[in-house]
Amino acid sequence: MKIFIVRNPFLCLFLLVGLGIVLPRGEIFSQERADNVVFAPFVSRLKAEVKNNLIRLSWMDSADVRGPVYIYRSKTPFDAANPYSRFRPVEVPYGVQSYIDEIEESGIWHYFLTSSDETGKRYEVFIPYTNTIDVTVSNLAGITEGFGDSRSFGSAWPPIESNIFSLTAMTEGDGVAISYRMTEGMKNTVLYRSVQPIHNVEDLLKAVIVDSGTISPYTDYPVPGIPYYYAIITEEELLSGTIGIFPGFNTTLTPVEVPAGRYRVGLGDSPRGLRSMPLPLISIDAISPGSKDHVELPARVPLSEEASRALASIRPQRQIAKKNLKSPRAFSQDLQTPGGGEESTLRSIVQGSFMKWDWEKSREELLRYLALPRSESSEARARFYLGQVYYYTRDTREALFEFLSIQSQYPEEANEWIQATLAQMI
Repeated sequence: MKIFIVRNPFLCLFLLVGLGIVLPRGEIFSQERADNVVFAPFVSRLKAEVKNNLIRLSWMDSADVRGPVYIYRSKTPFDAANPYSRFRPVEVPYGVQSYIDEIEESGIWHYFLTSSDETGKRYEVFIPYTNTIDVTVSNLAGITEGFGDSRSFGSAWPPIESNIFSLTAMTEGDGVAISYRMTEGMKNTVLYRSVQPIHNVEDLLKAVIVDSGTISPYTDYPVPGIPYYYAIITEEELLSGTIGIFPGFNTTLTPVEVPAGRYRVGLGDSPRGLRSMPLPLISIDAISPGSKDHVELPARVPLSEEASRALASIRPQRQIAKKNLKSPRAFSQDLQTPGGGEESTLRSIVQGSFMKWDWEKSREELLRYLALPRSESSEARARFYLGQVYYYTRDTREALFEFLSIQSQYPEEANEWIQATLAQMI
């Protein structure tokens, strides 16, 4: 029996389809022997939905590779005269399996999806009706406000609960350009940055607040060479305690990294445009040449007789009897039954670790609570409790700062504890 080898993959596919031969998922054969297999994984079950000016693509990722999926788009069919390589693709992380594209005009739009592995190698296998699709938009009914972006990812249309849409973060020079859309009526937002993906509210506790009252577009200047994720939360959500995390809509799915070696020069458009520079590297050898030759510990030098007497005279004053410490104080509203929102969280801390005198746990919980923007009243009460925690752990400097920070809101309570802290410091 003669075996014909077909080198053209498209002609090979059409011949196989005509003969009724089904290809195994994720593989294309150009075979002379059964074991001569060309490994070429591809996406499958590609579908498209149209909603006004948005096209939502959905598919099933290849199980053979776990790299990003790349999407090519064109107004004309992909062929020798219009190769897909002339277009810049959009990268979608593995596992997302959907993409929302915002189009500008009606007509036929041609899409081609390629799989890739973890090393970045793309398997650009063109399979009609499998990883390619033509979408016809006969009549552009209108613009869907607040939906999608040419780089938006998501497993469905943006959820109704989300107040932020189309959050994108892209490197731009030595900074990260951040843009987003916001539901009408929302005013202020808070921008978070994290070295870890932000998938739920607890992940915000590990993030840092870059700025509040941000306006899209916004440019951030993080430390170069570190991949970062971003999240945008409205202040209305923070104050009401109804924070919702919707990956792909108000948080980024892929990290963005400013290449190392780039440095911002000057003040730029705004003082907020400056990023915190890392501490300088100090060369011990440059400060003290030949210091590597001296590895022995310095000899102990005893205190003088006068210094010893002075030290002995102040030691007893540093010991404070426990009976002289004030008793913990709490506001009446924080001793009530917990309700909802940020007030409930603060009450749980006060009625839990704080009232049990578990100062270390109380300190951690209060600092975590204050890591997020709070109402003026809630923040002042939380700092009042944190000041007491520092007072009982003998961190008098931090205690004094906390009590001073709430002196305008609660002058009587703050002054009482300021005097107690000063007495402890003497």
